Amino acid sequence: MINVTFQEDLIKQGYHLFDKSKTSLIGFYPKELHLLITELKQKDQNIDPVLGEVYSARAFFAISKPIGGECSYQSGYLDVRLIMQEGDTFIGEIQTELPDGFALKKGGRIKIRTENLIYKPDYPL
Repeated sequence: MINVTFQEDLIKQGYHLFDKSKTSLIGFYPKELHLLITELKQKDQNIDPVLGEVYSARAFFAISKPIGGECSYQSGYLDVRLIMQEGDTFIGEIQTELPDGFALKKGGRIKIRTENLIYKPDYPL
């Protein structure tokens, strides 16, 4: 499996889901995210995903066209209800209302893995 870097993922898909399994790969995430990554690792819960439940992932969205192989981005939490499982990958329905122009939309579907899930929210959706 070829590892696509954080920026390559933003450019190709318009978004990137934080992946706990990629944090030890040198150069995968830009240096300016190292503090955030440390915070996300501390927040990490040992999640055993259940279909029908909602989980939160950290999502990064491209907000500019690429220049020199990089683009600007914004990030936030993305709530996803797991609706189907395909091996170690889930299909989730996005529960979060996102700004126009972002690559994902509320009600849309997304492939997501356990490594992308940060926590199970305790607030009503």
